[in-house]
Amino acid sequence: MLLLSFLPIVTEPWLWIKVGVIVVGTIIFGIWVIRFSLWQRDEYWRERGKDPKHPERLGRVDDGHHGANTTEG
Repeated sequence: MLLLSFLPIVTEPWLWIKVGVIVVGTIIFGIWVIRFSLWQRDEYWRERGKDPKHPERLGRVDDGHHGANTTEG
């Protein structure tokens, strides 16, 4: 976006295009930050052997065996 600012075009349509690019970029970046944060939160709970959606429950994360939570022993 910084490069677009240095172009010598100062017409009104060009300014709206630049605003649109900034808005779209901000939305994409915001979605990426939210998804990354949620991924980190889920990994935090998986490392502790808990279900990321319900960390208050006891037990291990589902390992793919018919939906049963199992504990290693």
